[in-house]
Amino acid sequence: MADGIGREHWFAVNILPHEASLRRWLGRLRVQDSDALDIVQESYALLLERERLDDILNPRAYLFQVAHSLMMRNIRRARIVPILAIEELGTIEIADKAATPEQKAIGLDDLRHLSEIIADMPEQARQAFVFRRIHTLSQREIAHRMGISESTVEKHIARGIRWLGERLADGGNGPSRFSKEDGRDARRV
Repeated sequence: MADGIGREHWFAVNILPHEASLRRWLGRLRVQDSDALDIVQESYALLLERERLDDILNPRAYLFQVAHSLMMRNIRRARIVPILAIEELGTIEIADKAATPEQKAIGLDDLRHLSEIIADMPEQARQAFVFRRIHTLSQREIAHRMGISESTVEKHIARGIRWLGERLADGGNGPSRFSKEDGRDARRV
């Protein structure tokens, strides 16, 4: 998610819808409106400064945690702190929308299905894909481990992503256009 458009879309979908509930939460903690606005804006800025956003599993909870950390920092820096602020911050429960048992079961089933699709990838594409997307290794590290050039690593990762996209598009049931043995596009062979 290195490109700006992807980051902006992620932010618009995963963070902005929670602004109203974040402001209400800050209001319940008796944070002044101007301070609440500063905390919201600074929370956004900190989120956008992150190198990666796709590793945030629960964006809403993460946003609230960032805001909570900013409030704690402000309280530590303040010379005069209302006693109510300290009491209420000590008992804060950050809102978390935990998955229901059904959602967990569906998620585990989706993960199992995805794992099976990845296991069916051509060997080198799968290896490069897993190193990059699961273990978050750099292309240089992957090239070193696999004993190939960085440009070849890039090609294997792209091939793995195409493989995954095609398999997910057809529900994971149909054969891919790639040859599993060598990872080449079967239509070009």
